[in-house]
Amino acid sequence: MNGRLAGSVAVVTGSSRGLGKAIAIGFAAEGADVIVNYVQNEIGAKQTAEAIRQLGCRAHIICADVSKRVEVKRLFADAMAIYGKIDILVNNAGINKRCWFEETTDDDWDEVMAINLKGPFVCCQEVFPYMIKNGSGRIINISSVASQYHGPKTVHYAVSKAGLNSLTKVLARYGAPHNIFVNAVAPGLILTDQTREEFESGAAQPNIDLTLLKRPGNEQDVVSACLSLAEKNQSYITGQVLSVSGGAYLG
Repeated sequence: MNGRLAGSVAVVTGSSRGLGKAIAIGFAAEGADVIVNYVQNEIGAKQTAEAIRQLGCRAHIICADVSKRVEVKRLFADAMAIYGKIDILVNNAGINKRCWFEETTDDDWDEVMAINLKGPFVCCQEVFPYMIKNGSGRIINISSVASQYHGPKTVHYAVSKAGLNSLTKVLARYGAPHNIFVNAVAPGLILTDQTREEFESGAAQPNIDLTLLKRPGNEQDVVSACLSLAEKNQSYITGQVLSVSGGAYLG
């Protein structure tokens, strides 16, 4: 199959719904075979895989919790057994628990950090040896504009994503000698199946007003950013955080 990612193998964590699903399908549309990862939403994972196969690419589903190293090890070992290589990793799996600073509990903090920050760290640490052996790799961490304007709501989420930005830059240093490019994409207000109610109720309007474009983005905006960082012709961008926020953040 032809395409910008033809011949590539991508692992997309948390790809049973939302942005992860859109990224997985978008990569397949450009020729990539995809490992679809999920924890609970098996039906959604199967739907993602079927959409990928309809595009003429291969898809395999692997259930794994990214916050647990033993499961991450199995995720990549299985991916290698199936495809023999891993060219692209998209660390998309994440959660958000909306609450104010004074309402955030220790359990809330620990859970968000475990999935949003520890998860990508573990995934990167486990995938690096495979990419080094392969001679190249592309890692894309899905951050958030909340990490760039620092909240104010969901303190733990903003801090976890700010940490992910720093992890991205640190790992770019480690990856550079091995032709492994590590970048992050930081979406702003994106209309997905998970955020539709917020937009339709009008709750998102104050945040929309903060953007220069005065409108939300869509999943394809994020997919396009990820594709630009994942494609083989991209050979000089690493350690960067690309804000896909309609101008909500000007850094």
